[in-house]
Amino acid sequence: MDSATIRDEILRELDRLSPEQQKRLLDMAKQLNDALRPPGTSGSVLLSHMDDFSFAPGDLDDMMRVIEEGCERIDWNGWQ
Repeated sequence: MDSATIRDEILRELDRLSPEQQKRLLDMAKQLNDALRPPGTSGSVLLSHMDDFSFAPGDLDDMMRVIEEGCERIDWNGWQ
C-alpha cells in the first residue's frame, strides 16, 4: 500500500470520528512522532548557549585537526 493510499484511508477514518476521538488520535500521532525522534538536544537549544563558550583564536582549527587525525586511523585489533 503506497503512502497516498494510506493517507487517504486515514482521512476517511478521521472523518468518521467524533471531535473527542479526533483529539485523542491527534495526541497519539504526536506521541508516535515524538517516539521516533532521536534523543538529544535540538540545534536551536545548543545555539542559544553558544554565548556561554569562547574559543581562543586557532582553537577550532586545532580541534578539527585533532578530529581528522584521530578519525583517519584504523585500530585493526580494537574489535577483539
